Amino acid sequence: MASKYQMWLTRNGGTEKIRFPVLPESITVKEGSTNRSVDIQGLGEVVIKQDVRASNISFSSYFPAVPFPGVQFEDLTPPDELRRKIKAWRTDEKPVQFMITGGFINWFFTIEDFICEEKGGDIGTLHYTLTLKSYQEIRARQVTVVTPAHMASAPVAMIPEPVPVRVDNRAPEKTYTVVKGDNLWNIAKNHLGDGNRYTEIYDLNKDIIKNPNLIYPGQVFKLP
Repeated sequence: MASKYQMWLTRNGGTEKIRFPVLPESITVKEGSTNRSVDIQGLGEVVIKQDVRASNISFSSYFPAVPFPGVQFEDLTPPDELRRKIKAWRTDEKPVQFMITGGFINWFFTIEDFICEEKGGDIGTLHYTLTLKSYQEIRARQVTVVTPAHMASAPVAMIPEPVPVRVDNRAPEKTYTVVKGDNLWNIAKNHLGDGNRYTEIYDLNKDIIKNPNLIYPGQVFKLP
């Protein structure tokens, strides 16, 4: 019987989503506190207080190749497609958003580790362990040091300071300008790593591409 809870991993402002089909038996959350020392030129050592160290979340489960009574939903995405998507998100500079419905977890994370394997006897199903690290935006805070009147004016330093600002994990739009001799398969092979993904480029640019076999130099295509 499927659980009433849902687990999601999203990216690019929620436009790209992965819903985990099989909930893990357990989730490990590691937290702690630490002080961080930063040596700033002109001020010497400055200690920055951090109340809570970045949290690490890890869990293990699997992406089934075919539906069965324990899955959360039956319209399953192919496991290899999910593997490829998570690996791509791991190397992206933008964080992902991890959510468990019911208010348990809803925050931004970086993908620290993703181990995936296929086990014998269950062809196509991928077993994985995923580790996430909480993400926080950083800004620079200007600090003026007060010194006695007979001394020179105090230096001004920029100290990194975590601040609770809204995280924007929307990915910048990727584009490609067609050159002579191009075709969609070669563009997908060179820029997406798989020529068979040319259909994704076509679907994103149907307003420009009238026939996927006919593209022209100078056309600018959006890339997945």
